[in-house]
Amino acid sequence: MGRYSSCTYFETLYDAVSRIFPAVNRPEACTILRETILAPYDYEVEFNNSSYTQEQIRELIAHELVNMCVDKTPEQTFQDILEGAAQIIKHMNDGYITTEDYRERYEYLEHINKHEFMLFAALAFYRAAGENDTKIYDELILNVIRLREINDLILNYTRDAVEIEVSREEFEQARPIYKMLKSLQNLGYEYNFSPKERIGLGIDHEDDADLSENFGYENWLKRLMLLQLRKEIAMDNISETATVEHTETENAVEDITDRIAALRGIAEKRRFDKNRFRQLEESEHPNPPMTGSAN
Repeated sequence: MGRYSSCTYFETLYDAVSRIFPAVNRPEACTILRETILAPYDYEVEFNNSSYTQEQIRELIAHELVNMCVDKTPEQTFQDILEGAAQIIKHMNDGYITTEDYRERYEYLEHINKHEFMLFAALAFYRAAGENDTKIYDELILNVIRLREINDLILNYTRDAVEIEVSREEFEQARPIYKMLKSLQNLGYEYNFSPKERIGLGIDHEDDADLSENFGYENWLKRLMLLQLRKEIAMDNISETATVEHTETENAVEDITDRIAALRGIAEKRRFDKNRFRQLEESEHPNPPMTGSAN
């Protein structure tokens, strides 16, 4: 299962079904998803006096998951992702890591990791449905790779720490990454890191096995659904003795609060090193050069 074995963002699949069929309640949406993934090939999913083939619902889910990841346009979404990453690199390397900086980093990583899962799941549903439009696959794979690269950049060039001083060496390493992200925004949606840059930065995902045409996407969906069912059964058993309900957002808030506490995080106003902050904004060239590649 690799990077998705924890089922952290599985609820987004239930959300997609609920958005496609707003007349069904949540338990019904859960049943529709389970039958769509696990039922035999010739099985028809029936609800509200209607029936659908697995392929029909799989395509609807894939399409909805993609829509849920787009703000305005794909191009603007990509711009926002790059800008968010640039700001994280800046704030985590401007001299001092505050609780606000760390929370911003945590929430950004949650955001792009959630979108990565949703786009990968969309790819899996399209493959399982037998979609034959290769442009759809190329676009999804491109954006999954982009999100994995950005995730790696954040992990490689920011510290998983809070309330510490950042060294001059860390700042110097982060500075060209910030400029590179800003340059990518200027180059446009069709550009991405070059193969040489990916390897040099340690963010290469071009040959990830789970993005191969031969990857077992339908089996991946089945494994994921079974893991989620096991998780839900375990939660049901717990709820018999303790009826405490939390939304995904509330759990995320608790997770980051606990994480910050473990890192000795105490909220306080951001303290910038103005000189370093200014250096990140400025460059010898108004538009710093960058080697990019069109995908």
